[in-house]
Amino acid sequence: MTKEVTYLKVLAFLDSAKWIWSGFLIVILVIGCKPGDGDKNGDRSLETVLVTSAYSSLHANSNSNGNTDGNTIPTCATTGHCIIFATTNVSGMTKNGGIAGIDNDCAADPNKPSGGGTYKALVSDGVNRRACTTASCSNGISENLNWILKPNKEYRRKDGTTVIGTTNASGIFSFPLTNSPETLANLVVTNGIATGFNADWTSNTNDCADWSTNLAGTSSTVGTWDSTDSGLIGGGGTSGCSNTHMTLCVEQ
Repeated sequence: MTKEVTYLKVLAFLDSAKWIWSGFLIVILVIGCKPGDGDKNGDRSLETVLVTSAYSSLHANSNSNGNTDGNTIPTCATTGHCIIFATTNVSGMTKNGGIAGIDNDCAADPNKPSGGGTYKALVSDGVNRRACTTASCSNGISENLNWILKPNKEYRRKDGTTVIGTTNASGIFSFPLTNSPETLANLVVTNGIATGFNADWTSNTNDCADWSTNLAGTSSTVGTWDSTDSGLIGGGGTSGCSNTHMTLCVEQ
């Protein structure tokens, strides 16, 4: 068997093996490829190219998959339950940075659970994020837009054990919930949360001008994070955008 065939077979194996074993085999290959007195420069060049190609192929495969064994790293969206928490920043939610600004509140808040994970805000502007276009999504999940609750998914409090509730096939909660999403024990400044929702999960035009302003004279619909009924998302009427409100943040 020629060196070329041998190296190519090793390369094929390296490309499918796990990183730790592949790295080990690359080292062995390099050691074993030390040329003897009779080897020619062409053989040495072939060895170098094949070893480099093996490493590059493995590195690219690892980066493209996000880990080293070709499997997608699981999130709560695909396994187990997801967490919901309320922000605790004393300055309240960011109302003048669009939905992205409120999502950033979730990412930076000190009440965010440890262990990483991506959290997005339970808010709507009807254009960039919404739950339903009809009451309680009568036409199903197709009404969702950039929505942050997953269908048929169990959600829990920050403690990881207290069940809040399970969404339906349309990706919304049917009230009442099993438990409210948050507790005062987490030092949440106020139970008021600006949402941009009506009580039936449709979007309300009172949303601080699509979350572009925190000035007086504009308002948002508000809910309360300690509610288990529709008051969670929109039963509290409206409140001025210059007031302090918290945000409910949902794990993705």
